[in-house]
Amino acid sequence: MEDRAAGKAFLDLPYALYRGDPHWVPPLRMTERRRWSARHNATLRTRSVRRFVARRQGGVVGRIAAVVDEAFAGRWCPGSGLFGFFESVDDERISHALFAAAEAALKAQGVRQVLGPVNLSTQDEVGLLVDGFALPPTVLSPYNPPYYERLVEDAGYAKVRDYHAYLWTPDQRRSPAVDRVVAAATRRAGGFAGLVLRPADPRRWDDEVRKLHRLYNSAFAGVWGFVPISWDEFAQRAKEFKAFYRPELVIVAEVEGEPAGFGLLLPDINEALAGLNGRLLPFGWLRLMRRVPRIGSGRLILLGVLPAYKGHGLAALIADRMIEPARKAGLQRVELSLVLEDNRPMSNVIRAFGCPVVKTFRLYGKSL
Repeated sequence: MEDRAAGKAFLDLPYALYRGDPHWVPPLRMTERRRWSARHNATLRTRSVRRFVARRQGGVVGRIAAVVDEAFAGRWCPGSGLFGFFESVDDERISHALFAAAEAALKAQGVRQVLGPVNLSTQDEVGLLVDGFALPPTVLSPYNPPYYERLVEDAGYAKVRDYHAYLWTPDQRRSPAVDRVVAAATRRAGGFAGLVLRPADPRRWDDEVRKLHRLYNSAFAGVWGFVPISWDEFAQRAKEFKAFYRPELVIVAEVEGEPAGFGLLLPDINEALAGLNGRLLPFGWLRLMRRVPRIGSGRLILLGVLPAYKGHGLAALIADRMIEPARKAGLQRVELSLVLEDNRPMSNVIRAFGCPVVKTFRLYGKSL
């Protein structure tokens, strides 16, 4: 798919396919167009991508992208490629044709195993929603109808890994275990001279973003699937958050003035985007500006500490430090995601705060 009309069809499909779905939140069409521009999305500059659409009787009924991310393959899964942006009507003939096209394109590039869904990179939406359909999708998280699980598995894909989403609400009762975890972490962290937990400083935006970039690449280096993100990619993503992030919901841990860990909780912009159908004109801008200050939900998208401080309870301290700002911001529900099912240290921290699993996302794989 190379021509402009096919590219537009690729972008437009979800808006038609999900029409009437009470949970799907249409992303801004402008944002989705920029996602496929190397000028606006640095992720495209280091990855090979081919897009496909399926048509039936003149109408678009499915889409898929075939992605080769050499950095991911070299680090985690040699000879692998990715599929992403999968959307289809509930028809196995359509989904089979889409997967066949993507797999042929990947095989032609030497790919021996396909993983997905991954929308361009593991820094983007990862996994297929397989449980938790009654809850709305939060900012930057995957969403799909239940029948996708059947279509993907019927195409020969099997589970590789699951990711979980947890839920925090301000009326959750703190268990004695939570207090013990925080108290123990406080005692252990006391061994770090000059430990400070502070909110982000909006007056030093560039410095703060560079600090978070370094922390992000170091803190998550050992997490399966993680690939270091370039400064251009990170800066572009931070710029997209700038309009609606709240500095008090970004907590930075420092030891003797040096960064040691961080937590990033974003207000759920999906709440403000609902009902706009992805358009800001003619009156979408006004509605969006009125809604953003009243957002009552969020997503804890990142919580990490440097390897030298892992096992000392610093992650628990950062999580605890974020609770009161979240309450003051009026957040009534915060999703904590995505957390690998076998990331026990992080799962233990989250469960210690009484947060239940509310969604499961699945990464699939298939040998070619």
